[in-house]
Amino acid sequence: MTIRTIGLEFWQFLKKPEYGQLVYPLTIRTVLLVFASLLILRMIGVFVEVNSIRPAVVYLTGQEMARQGFPFGTTEFLLSALVAAPLFEETAYRLGLKFDPTLTALSIGLVTFYWLPFGGTYSTSILRVLDEPGFYLMSVVAFITGLTAYALFSIPYLSHSIRKSWERNFGWVFYTAALLFGIMHVFNVREMSWAVVGLAPFITFQQLLFGIFNGFVRVRFGFIQAIIQHALFNLVPVSIYLLGWS
Repeated sequence: MTIRTIGLEFWQFLKKPEYGQLVYPLTIRTVLLVFASLLILRMIGVFVEVNSIRPAVVYLTGQEMARQGFPFGTTEFLLSALVAAPLFEETAYRLGLKFDPTLTALSIGLVTFYWLPFGGTYSTSILRVLDEPGFYLMSVVAFITGLTAYALFSIPYLSHSIRKSWERNFGWVFYTAALLFGIMHVFNVREMSWAVVGLAPFITFQQLLFGIFNGFVRVRFGFIQAIIQHALFNLVPVSIYLLGWS
Protein backbone atom coordinates (compact mmCIF):
# COMPACT_ATOMS: atom_id res chain seq x y z
CA MET A 1 0.00 0.00 0.00
CA THR A 2 1.18 3.52 -0.86
CA ILE A 3 -0.22 7.03 -0.67
CA ARG A 4 -0.91 6.76 -4.39
CA THR A 5 -2.97 3.59 -4.01
CA ILE A 6 -4.95 5.14 -1.15
CA GLY A 7 -5.64 8.17 -3.33
CA LEU A 8 -6.78 6.00 -6.24
CA GLU A 9 -9.01 3.89 -3.98
CA PHE A 10 -10.49 7.05 -2.48
CA TRP A 11 -11.25 8.42 -5.93
CA GLN A 12 -12.94 5.18 -7.01
CA PHE A 13 -14.89 5.11 -3.75
CA LEU A 14 -16.12 8.69 -4.30
CA LYS A 15 -17.57 7.73 -7.67
CA LYS A 16 -19.42 4.74 -6.22
CA PRO A 17 -19.29 4.21 -2.44
CA GLU A 18 -19.28 0.47 -1.87
CA TYR A 19 -20.71 -1.12 1.23
CA GLY A 20 -19.04 -4.51 1.62
CA GLN A 21 -15.37 -3.74 1.12
CA LEU A 22 -12.69 -5.61 3.05
CA VAL A 23 -10.95 -3.69 5.81
CA TYR A 24 -7.20 -3.18 5.96
CA PRO A 25 -5.56 -4.23 9.25
CA LEU A 26 -4.76 -1.51 11.79
CA THR A 27 -1.00 -1.00 11.84
CA ILE A 28 1.32 1.94 12.45
CA ARG A 29 2.19 1.90 8.76
CA THR A 30 -1.43 2.18 7.64
CA VAL A 31 -2.06 4.96 10.19
CA LEU A 32 0.88 6.97 8.84
CA LEU A 33 0.00 6.36 5.18
CA VAL A 34 -3.65 7.29 5.67
CA PHE A 35 -2.66 10.39 7.63
CA ALA A 36 -0.20 11.43 4.91
CA SER A 37 -3.01 11.07 2.36
CA LEU A 38 -5.28 13.13 4.61
CA LEU A 39 -2.64 15.87 4.89
CA ILE A 40 -2.36 16.08 1.10
CA LEU A 41 -6.13 16.31 0.78
CA ARG A 42 -6.23 18.92 3.51
CA MET A 43 -3.59 21.08 1.79
CA ILE A 44 -5.63 20.96 -1.40
CA GLY A 45 -8.73 21.89 0.59
CA VAL A 46 -6.98 24.79 2.34
CA PHE A 47 -5.76 26.12 -1.02
CA VAL A 48 -9.29 26.01 -2.48
CA GLU A 49 -10.82 27.55 0.64
CA VAL A 50 -8.33 30.39 1.01
CA ASN A 51 -8.28 31.34 -2.66
CA SER A 52 -11.94 31.00 -3.59
CA ILE A 53 -14.43 29.94 -0.91
CA ARG A 54 -13.41 32.26 1.93
CA PRO A 55 -13.27 35.44 -0.21
CA ALA A 56 -16.69 34.57 -1.65
CA VAL A 57 -18.19 34.01 1.82
CA VAL A 58 -16.75 37.30 3.10
CA TYR A 59 -18.12 39.10 0.05
CA LEU A 60 -21.62 37.62 0.46
CA THR A 61 -21.87 38.00 4.25
CA GLY A 62 -19.72 41.08 4.76
CA GLN A 63 -17.82 39.49 7.64
CA GLU A 64 -15.16 36.95 8.54
CA MET A 65 -16.55 33.78 10.07
CA ALA A 66 -15.16 33.95 13.61
CA ARG A 67 -15.49 30.78 15.66
CA GLN A 68 -16.89 30.71 19.16
CA GLY A 69 -14.30 30.98 21.90
CA PHE A 70 -14.17 28.40 24.66
CA PRO A 71 -12.31 29.33 27.88
CA PHE A 72 -10.52 26.01 28.35
CA GLY A 73 -7.42 25.11 30.24
CA THR A 74 -4.78 23.40 28.12
CA THR A 75 -5.50 19.89 29.44
CA GLU A 76 -9.25 20.22 28.95
CA PHE A 77 -8.77 21.66 25.48
CA LEU A 78 -6.52 18.76 24.45
CA LEU A 79 -8.89 16.14 25.84
CA SER A 80 -11.86 17.75 24.09
CA ALA A 81 -10.20 18.10 20.69
CA LEU A 82 -8.08 14.95 20.58
CA VAL A 83 -10.12 12.42 22.56
CA ALA A 84 -13.75 13.36 23.21
CA ALA A 85 -14.63 14.98 19.87
CA PRO A 86 -13.08 12.21 17.72
CA LEU A 87 -14.74 9.48 19.79
CA PHE A 88 -18.24 10.98 19.95
CA GLU A 89 -18.35 12.45 16.44
CA GLU A 90 -17.05 9.28 14.80
CA THR A 91 -19.57 7.24 16.79
CA ALA A 92 -22.33 9.57 15.59
CA TYR A 93 -21.44 9.91 11.93
CA ARG A 94 -19.28 6.91 11.00
CA LEU A 95 -19.90 3.97 13.35
CA GLY A 96 -23.33 3.18 11.91
CA LEU A 97 -22.37 3.52 8.26
CA LYS A 98 -22.25 -0.25 7.98
CA PHE A 99 -25.76 -1.21 9.00
CA ASP A 100 -26.09 -2.95 12.35
CA PRO A 101 -29.22 -2.62 14.54
CA THR A 102 -27.25 -1.66 17.65
CA LEU A 103 -24.47 0.44 16.12
CA THR A 104 -26.67 2.28 13.62
CA ALA A 105 -29.26 3.04 16.31
CA LEU A 106 -26.47 4.42 18.54
CA SER A 107 -25.30 6.65 15.69
CA ILE A 108 -28.83 7.90 15.02
CA GLY A 109 -29.26 8.79 18.70
CA LEU A 110 -26.02 10.78 18.77
CA VAL A 111 -26.76 12.52 15.47
CA THR A 112 -30.11 13.55 16.95
CA PHE A 113 -28.29 15.02 19.94
CA TYR A 114 -25.88 16.99 17.77
CA TRP A 115 -28.68 18.44 15.67
CA LEU A 116 -30.91 19.54 18.54
CA PRO A 117 -30.56 23.25 19.53
CA PHE A 118 -26.96 24.08 20.49
CA GLY A 119 -25.96 20.47 19.92
CA GLY A 120 -23.30 21.30 17.36
CA THR A 121 -21.40 23.49 19.78
CA TYR A 122 -20.95 20.54 22.13
CA SER A 123 -18.60 18.89 19.66
CA THR A 124 -15.88 21.31 20.73
CA SER A 125 -16.77 21.60 24.42
CA ILE A 126 -17.80 18.04 25.18
CA LEU A 127 -16.26 18.08 28.67
CA ARG A 128 -18.53 20.94 29.79
CA VAL A 129 -21.84 19.79 28.39
CA LEU A 130 -23.32 19.12 31.83
CA ASP A 131 -23.46 22.87 32.44
CA GLU A 132 -25.01 23.72 29.07
CA PRO A 133 -28.70 24.76 28.76
CA GLY A 134 -31.03 21.96 27.79
CA PHE A 135 -28.39 19.23 27.94
CA TYR A 136 -30.47 16.75 29.92
CA LEU A 137 -33.60 17.27 27.81
CA MET A 138 -31.54 16.85 24.63
CA SER A 139 -29.98 13.68 26.05
CA VAL A 140 -33.40 12.19 26.82
CA VAL A 141 -34.73 13.00 23.33
CA ALA A 142 -31.61 11.52 21.73
CA PHE A 143 -31.83 8.40 23.92
CA ILE A 144 -35.49 7.84 23.03
CA THR A 145 -34.73 8.33 19.34
CA GLY A 146 -31.87 5.85 19.42
CA LEU A 147 -33.90 3.34 21.45
CA THR A 148 -36.82 3.61 19.02
CA ALA A 149 -34.50 3.06 16.07
CA TYR A 150 -33.01 0.01 17.79
CA ALA A 151 -36.46 -1.44 18.48
CA LEU A 152 -37.45 -1.05 14.83
CA PHE A 153 -34.13 -2.35 13.50
CA SER A 154 -34.42 -5.43 15.74
CA ILE A 155 -37.65 -6.61 14.10
CA PRO A 156 -36.40 -9.39 11.79
CA TYR A 157 -38.49 -8.49 8.73
CA LEU A 158 -37.76 -4.75 9.03
CA SER A 159 -34.09 -5.38 9.74
CA HIS A 160 -33.74 -7.52 6.61
CA SER A 161 -35.55 -4.98 4.43
CA ILE A 162 -33.63 -2.01 5.84
CA ARG A 163 -30.30 -3.81 5.40
CA LYS A 164 -31.00 -4.57 1.74
CA SER A 165 -32.14 -1.00 1.09
CA TRP A 166 -29.15 0.37 3.03
CA GLU A 167 -26.69 -1.61 0.94
CA ARG A 168 -28.47 -0.78 -2.31
CA ASN A 169 -28.55 2.97 -1.54
CA PHE A 170 -25.28 3.16 0.36
CA GLY A 171 -24.09 6.14 -1.68
CA TRP A 172 -26.99 8.21 -0.35
CA VAL A 173 -26.32 7.03 3.21
CA PHE A 174 -22.62 7.81 2.91
CA TYR A 175 -22.91 11.32 1.48
CA THR A 176 -25.81 12.26 3.77
CA ALA A 177 -23.72 11.32 6.81
CA ALA A 178 -20.76 13.34 5.50
CA LEU A 179 -23.00 16.34 4.77
CA LEU A 180 -24.59 16.28 8.23
CA PHE A 181 -21.17 15.98 9.86
CA GLY A 182 -19.75 18.92 7.96
CA ILE A 183 -22.70 21.29 8.23
CA MET A 184 -23.01 20.56 11.96
CA HIS A 185 -19.84 22.58 12.45
CA VAL A 186 -21.55 25.75 11.27
CA PHE A 187 -22.88 25.98 14.84
CA ASN A 188 -19.32 26.92 15.81
CA VAL A 189 -19.59 30.27 14.01
CA ARG A 190 -19.82 33.03 16.60
CA GLU A 191 -22.48 35.18 14.93
CA MET A 192 -25.22 33.12 13.29
CA SER A 193 -27.44 34.62 10.60
CA TRP A 194 -29.57 33.39 7.72
CA ALA A 195 -26.68 34.17 5.37
CA VAL A 196 -24.40 31.95 7.44
CA VAL A 197 -27.00 29.14 7.42
CA GLY A 198 -27.44 29.43 3.65
CA LEU A 199 -23.70 29.32 3.06
CA ALA A 200 -23.12 26.49 5.57
CA PRO A 201 -21.80 23.98 2.98
CA PHE A 202 -19.14 26.50 1.94
CA ILE A 203 -18.30 27.74 5.42
CA THR A 204 -17.80 24.15 6.58
CA PHE A 205 -15.94 23.08 3.44
CA GLN A 206 -12.96 21.67 5.35
CA GLN A 207 -15.21 19.59 7.62
CA LEU A 208 -17.24 18.34 4.64
CA LEU A 209 -14.07 17.27 2.86
CA PHE A 210 -12.81 15.53 5.98
CA GLY A 211 -16.19 13.89 6.59
CA ILE A 212 -16.11 12.36 3.11
CA PHE A 213 -12.53 11.15 3.51
CA ASN A 214 -13.03 9.72 6.97
CA GLY A 215 -16.20 7.98 5.87
CA PHE A 216 -14.02 6.23 3.28
CA VAL A 217 -11.49 5.46 6.03
CA ARG A 218 -14.20 3.98 8.27
CA VAL A 219 -15.45 1.67 5.49
CA ARG A 220 -12.05 0.71 4.06
CA PHE A 221 -9.80 0.79 7.15
CA GLY A 222 -12.18 0.33 10.08
CA PHE A 223 -13.78 2.40 12.82
CA ILE A 224 -10.72 2.62 15.10
CA GLN A 225 -8.66 3.95 12.21
CA ALA A 226 -11.33 6.62 11.63
CA ILE A 227 -11.11 7.74 15.28
CA ILE A 228 -7.30 7.93 15.06
CA GLN A 229 -7.43 9.95 11.83
CA HIS A 230 -9.98 12.33 13.37
CA ALA A 231 -7.66 12.95 16.31
CA LEU A 232 -4.72 13.51 13.95
CA PHE A 233 -6.87 15.83 11.81
CA ASN A 234 -7.61 17.93 14.92
CA LEU A 235 -3.98 17.80 16.04
CA VAL A 236 -2.86 20.22 13.32
CA PRO A 237 -5.13 23.20 14.26
CA VAL A 238 -4.72 22.35 17.96
CA SER A 239 -0.94 22.61 17.64
CA ILE A 240 -1.23 25.94 15.82
CA TYR A 241 -3.66 27.22 18.46
CA LEU A 242 -1.40 26.20 21.33
CA LEU A 243 1.58 27.81 19.67
CA GLY A 244 -0.48 30.98 19.41
CA TRP A 245 -1.22 30.77 23.15
CA SER A 246 2.46 30.45 23.94
